[in-house]
Amino acid sequence: MKRTVRTYIYTLAILLTSCVDKVDYSTLLKQSDSLMASRPDSALTLLDGIPTNELKTDADRAYYALLLTQARDKNYIRQRDDSLIQSAMQYYNQYGNAGMQARGYYLWGGFYRDKNKQAEAIEKYLIAATFAKKANNKALLGRIYNNTGYLFYFQKLYEEADSLYRKAEQIGIQQNDVSLHTEALLMQGKIKIKQNNYSQAEKKLLQAQTISKNSESNKLQANIARTLSLLYSRTKDKTKALKYAKQNISFLKDTKHCYYAFFTLGEAYFQTNQYDSATYYINKSLNISDDGIKADAYMRLADIARIQGETALSLKMELLHSAYRDSVEQNSQRSKILKAEHKVKEQIQHTHYEKAFNERILITIVSFLICAMIFFLWFRRKHHIQAREQLVRENGLRKSYVLQKELYAQKEAEIKALQDQIVQQHISEAQKQTLEIELINLHEQYTDSIKKIRKYSDVIQKIDNILTIYKEKKVPKDFLDENDWTRLLAEIDKKGVINRICETHGLSEIEYHLCTLLLLDYSVTDMGRIIQRDRVSVYRIERSIAKKMGKEYQTGELQKQLKNMVNGCTSK
Repeated sequence: MKRTVRTYIYTLAILLTSCVDKVDYSTLLKQSDSLMASRPDSALTLLDGIPTNELKTDADRAYYALLLTQARDKNYIRQRDDSLIQSAMQYYNQYGNAGMQARGYYLWGGFYRDKNKQAEAIEKYLIAATFAKKANNKALLGRIYNNTGYLFYFQKLYEEADSLYRKAEQIGIQQNDVSLHTEALLMQGKIKIKQNNYSQAEKKLLQAQTISKNSESNKLQANIARTLSLLYSRTKDKTKALKYAKQNISFLKDTKHCYYAFFTLGEAYFQTNQYDSATYYINKSLNISDDGIKADAYMRLADIARIQGETALSLKMELLHSAYRDSVEQNSQRSKILKAEHKVKEQIQHTHYEKAFNERILITIVSFLICAMIFFLWFRRKHHIQAREQLVRENGLRKSYVLQKELYAQKEAEIKALQDQIVQQHISEAQKQTLEIELINLHEQYTDSIKKIRKYSDVIQKIDNILTIYKEKKVPKDFLDENDWTRLLAEIDKKGVINRICETHGLSEIEYHLCTLLLLDYSVTDMGRIIQRDRVSVYRIERSIAKKMGKEYQTGELQKQLKNMVNGCTSK
């Protein structure tokens, strides 16, 4: 109580700016830090009352910058730039305070997250995680994993996200953090839904629901109910889908702007064939700013219109779905995030190497100095011996000195070799991460047909260049990457039929590529070369796709069905 009273007296005195006594701002900063978790508004008021020109030491200035960044973040004040936290981190990086470095990089990542610079945010979060481990700050590490995992999930990097949420779950259990534990389970459930692993998704979500009963967070319980409703909509359990959709809304305080809840309820009504109610709630959800939800909403409205025989409206809704889906793809930051992740791993590896290198150098220098000292003392002690013996001793010293120099040089060579080896490993790792598809000996007759399909497609032109190189019996240096496949499919499948087939039937990446190629009339041989498979494998993959779609396999039938779906004959 005395400390609280003294804090407000200091604050008032500073705001009145007439106090001539010297205030211990270091103590005041610590008091602000202690208020940060429970009363962030008071912490911000306290910090705002400290004139920056009264911060006398670099340590206080850095601490102040970090705390002010954190207080603004907790009070939902958007910061225009990162100059404040950057100045703090310059100090902490210089003096190597792992605990403060972890806090600082975490806040820095939050700044970039709010700016929707997700690659930069992940880079800072991953650096923060390394310092949090070093400082053994499990609570902060759990929050870092939680935030980083969501950014990976948002960019559809589900394996990376799942790995981080598993770690967050373990920390939540260890720290008895119900909120972290529950949210980690919830997000794992969402990831399993995206991966079509519905049994595991249900297990995780029901476990999260049980634990969340010990939490006072209605928002978290609402999110769990919403996700369970979407899960049961996927599994066609209509009763449970509607039950949890209604439960979702019951947990929310704001029932006028709960657009996610409106979409979930509309989806549940669709599953129960209550199309008027479904249309009503899905339309209410369209005010949401999330383009992904808008795309799904318009697709469902298109389904309802088609079922009700309103062909023109269905087509209009499908076009809107396509536009918002394209917007989501264009805003994807997946490649940047992967590069940021690799960059941080490389920095960590380099730091470990530098530490090992410096230790080796230090050991070598100390060893050399010890040996030199021994030689010197030994030489002095034997100085009175006769000249011949002295000469023998000196020769021995010279030989030993040469030997030590050779050993020293040998150690330097070993270190250099180790450095080269690490660099080489880095090159190999980078190459492994590059998605390359080799296209071999494609027939010239299909080049003309591809040009007719998408005359102005830069992806098709890229394929044409590759085909020309192969025709000349050479190996091309530039291949199709993941982005090329995505763009190619977007050009030939505006309705997103193939993506829906992949999601609904759980097609693998190689099956997704083959479906794309089937729309372009490549021969079996050419398709095999593009996806790096022989003719037999292509037929086997084609059979697998047909089986997953519940179709009876016949040669050429799958290609005909896919074309019909994309051209609008059917969407099933």
